[in-house]
Amino acid sequence: MDLIATAQEYWEIVDSMDWWIRLIVGLSCSVIAGALVQIIAKGPVVKLISKSDNKYDDAIFDLATPLINAGVVLAGLWLTIMWVFESDSTKSMLFAKLIVIVLVYMLARFAVQIVELFVPPVIESLNKRADMDLGGVESLIFSGLKIAIWLGAAIVIFAQLNIDITGILASATVISLVVGMALKETASNLVSGMMMVMDKPFEVGDKVTVMGVTGKVVDVGIMSTKIKTGQEHQVVIPNKSISGKEVINFAKGGPEDTPKRVNLRLNIGVGYGEEPAHVKQMLLDVVRECDYIIDNPPPTALFLDMLDSALLFRLNCWVRDYSDEWVARDWILTRVLERCIDEDIDIPYPHMQLKYDPASVVEKEAAKNAAEVEKKSADKERIKAEARVKEEAESSARMNARKEIRARIEELNTALKEEELEESEDPDDPEGGVSQSRLDILAEIQELEHQLDEGSSDDD
Repeated sequence: MDLIATAQEYWEIVDSMDWWIRLIVGLSCSVIAGALVQIIAKGPVVKLISKSDNKYDDAIFDLATPLINAGVVLAGLWLTIMWVFESDSTKSMLFAKLIVIVLVYMLARFAVQIVELFVPPVIESLNKRADMDLGGVESLIFSGLKIAIWLGAAIVIFAQLNIDITGILASATVISLVVGMALKETASNLVSGMMMVMDKPFEVGDKVTVMGVTGKVVDVGIMSTKIKTGQEHQVVIPNKSISGKEVINFAKGGPEDTPKRVNLRLNIGVGYGEEPAHVKQMLLDVVRECDYIIDNPPPTALFLDMLDSALLFRLNCWVRDYSDEWVARDWILTRVLERCIDEDIDIPYPHMQLKYDPASVVEKEAAKNAAEVEKKSADKERIKAEARVKEEAESSARMNARKEIRARIEELNTALKEEELEESEDPDDPEGGVSQSRLDILAEIQELEHQLDEGSSDDD
């Protein structure tokens, strides 16, 4: 009780002094209070936070410490002004409003810093958990939150200054409508892009057919999607157009173990004098020797139709990776033709027979050119044999090269997963930044996949 009485006695003494002395006392007490808060924050509070495993505690505390210190000082200053200038309401209200404006500005700045801290990891977390690619909307979300924060701060400040913002809001509404009408197409593409990010009809690296364009997706943006065709042309398609059209995705048609497999169907015609069982077994033997074709589902050869001048068979099989479709087609057709020649299977084709009268003309001409025809035939057989050997060597080399590329891609993917695992477990890199080694691995994978896709265009 004595301590309280003594404090009241000192308070009465200070309260009876001149205004400038009370102002100095109030300011001094405000600064001392701010210093005490800082000492407490840097001492026990820091030790308590350091025991936490949350990596964002320290960052939030570092951002909040200046705000808390300034808030304590400003609160003390506001109390001092209300105490010193209680007889002059105009001065006290003016100073109080200035203090509130400064405090609102500091709060808005703190909120913006929190957004800068949390938006990137939240977007990254959503990308991993929901298997979504929100990298393109990160800047949009970030800008929208910043505008909302500063707009709210401006409204509070205008209210403190007794500024009527009704007219400003009305003008802003009219301007927003005008801008909205002008950016109608842009907004439509933006919304379509965000829907595509969530729905994910395709991803970067997938081979797709959209609006008659077949190629590899190189970028999925907020406004448009970029597709690189087999002729090295980059086609930019607005997202609004894609959202309302049919999309064929070659990379997601198969099961989980072989998502990139694609069905290959070839129609083969032979003469009416051939045995269907013989032809079907020949086709199956050829396709089973092709390393590009998978065993499950098993390939089939079916007697499809009887045409005017040919028996039509369909060879149905599955290529492991759609980027191998063109080389698989080449390999199979080449081997089918070779087997037809070797096994004397007739391949019908349109031909015309010319008759001469008298017949002696034909006989004389044939006898005259017999030696030349025989020589040309021998040369043709020699050229065909050489070409067959060369083609077989080139086809084998191409197949081996593609095998090596795929093995290298698998090796790089394994290294990439190990690199990502090490970075996620690295305590010195809590933000999960992308290292240069990861960028090099991704670049090499992209280059190898480009080599596999070269020449595989369907836009002829």
